[in-house]
Amino acid sequence: MDEEIATVADGSAQFTRRVRRVDERVLEQYDADVGQLAVNYLHRPPYLVFRRVAELQIEVFRVLDSRHPLEQERRLYLVAGKLSALLAHISADLAHPREAETHVRTALVCAELTADDRLRSYSRWVQSNVAYWRGDYRRAADIAHTARETAMSGTDLLRVVSQEARALAAAQDGTEFSRAIATVIETRENVGPTEDEPGVFHFSPGKAAYYASEAYYAMGGPENLRRAQQQAIESIQLLSQNPDDQGPSLLAAATVDLVSAQLASGELDGAAESLRSVLDTGPELRTVPVVQRVRRIEQQLALAEPIPLIRDLREQTTLFIAHPATTPEIPRY
Repeated sequence: MDEEIATVADGSAQFTRRVRRVDERVLEQYDADVGQLAVNYLHRPPYLVFRRVAELQIEVFRVLDSRHPLEQERRLYLVAGKLSALLAHISADLAHPREAETHVRTALVCAELTADDRLRSYSRWVQSNVAYWRGDYRRAADIAHTARETAMSGTDLLRVVSQEARALAAAQDGTEFSRAIATVIETRENVGPTEDEPGVFHFSPGKAAYYASEAYYAMGGPENLRRAQQQAIESIQLLSQNPDDQGPSLLAAATVDLVSAQLASGELDGAAESLRSVLDTGPELRTVPVVQRVRRIEQQLALAEPIPLIRDLREQTTLFIAHPATTPEIPRY
């Protein structure tokens, strides 16, 4: 798996180095394929989707080696950019941050060539996420804040301000966090039902709620922990209402955030009940965001009194973390 991801990232790097303005044609099938892959990513194991996204990206790169009318060229670069952004997202979720950043750079090159703000903001969000899960919270917040320039409304803005808020909370910047979370709440209220990109390109109010839950938990204190629980419960409700739109990994992440808040508030029985549903998540869906959250639970349990229930939960979380979403071999489609 490591070699496969690195090889594809090298292809992105080569494309970035040789990119030039060319005319290209595009088929509507490319748009349909990208949309379906974005949906598949929410419901299928990441490493399975990775193979098809990588193959399609290579195909589009080859088409870009020929000359085509300007408008067709622009649309084809947009397809290449979306595929690169998807590869960045998948690589990050499979714990390959260096390769993820390579794909982000390629996606941003395509965004500049097409002047597409949605691609810019999505790519910056992925880039911010990579920094966030590396523990570089200040850089993650700065990247997300910069992305506001191209995410002016709707789910695009909701995505980047939600990311900025949780990064600021992790960095313990209370003043800036208060401003960012206020923007999150306002933006969530104004997101219309028709503002929906397909699959993982869509950032729903339910996903925004679990970002907010994680942010409030990071800020700490009784009132913030209460809000963290409230946001996590709301997130679980919203995501459960639309399982086809969001997928099991997001629901698991939201539930882990609820567990964290419950443990911090001393609600051991409730936390244990919530955690059991997360621990049933199959290894193929244990992406970096899910595993890192469960690792935080493990750290919380390590500080608790070692009663039988705590010992049992610690054993289960340790086993869960030991089997993340990765594989030594990617099956071909």
